[in-house]
Amino acid sequence: TRLNAAYSFDYLYANRISTRHIARAANKWTSEPSAGWPSWAFSNHDAPRCISRWHDGSDPETYSKLMALLLLTLRGNAVIYQGEELGLPQADVPFERLQDPEAIANWPRTLGRDGARTPMPWDSSHSFAGFSSVKPWLPVDDRHLPLAASDQVTSKTSVYSFYRELLRIRGEFGVLRYGAIEFLDAPDGIFAFKRRLEDVEHLVVGNLEGEPVNWRPHDFEGEILLSVQDIDNRSGLPEHIAPYSGYLAGVTS
Repeated sequence: TRLNAAYSFDYLYANRISTRHIARAANKWTSEPSAGWPSWAFSNHDAPRCISRWHDGSDPETYSKLMALLLLTLRGNAVIYQGEELGLPQADVPFERLQDPEAIANWPRTLGRDGARTPMPWDSSHSFAGFSSVKPWLPVDDRHLPLAASDQVTSKTSVYSFYRELLRIRGEFGVLRYGAIEFLDAPDGIFAFKRRLEDVEHLVVGNLEGEPVNWRPHDFEGEILLSVQDIDNRSGLPEHIAPYSGYLAGVTS
């Protein structure tokens, strides 16, 4: 029996995320295939959703896209927890509806685990968000209704559509699936790294802060393949990175 990939807990119980944290977690693994292969998860059924642990609540849609950009471009397997592709925040479960013994024992000191286990909002026009025709084990958070899959699959600007396009790009370019990772020197709050496979390079840049940052690398030639917020690509890589924004750049030919 051989272990093919390790499920990393570096992010799951972190109360905040930083550029130093991102680099430290990734650099625990060398780029040599024989050294092992990580699997990254930002949320799961035992950890409160990362959007609620790491974000201040302003512009959660943009922040959710930024986290997708990071998760799906790190070297290793990306584990998307159900609802992350919709940008769901941690559900607010009233004490009387809690089911998890840990959540009950620690209420209200922690976010608990039940808030990450509530029904998936499939359709906002149906009872219980289309999850069930009868009262489910845990309640549907009203904040999840406008984020239901039925409303996001038809929107080109939704969190769901961003995940879908990013996954398409990841599938198209082997450098994002198999390439080595190299972190760049960047200002505080900016994560910036290259993925490299043979002579192909892609660049990932993101702003974790609520303030804009002026910065761009000067040793990369390529075009923007996908951005968290629309970026004018006609003049090369942007020098202005808006709050919670970022981009993926590469050479397509």
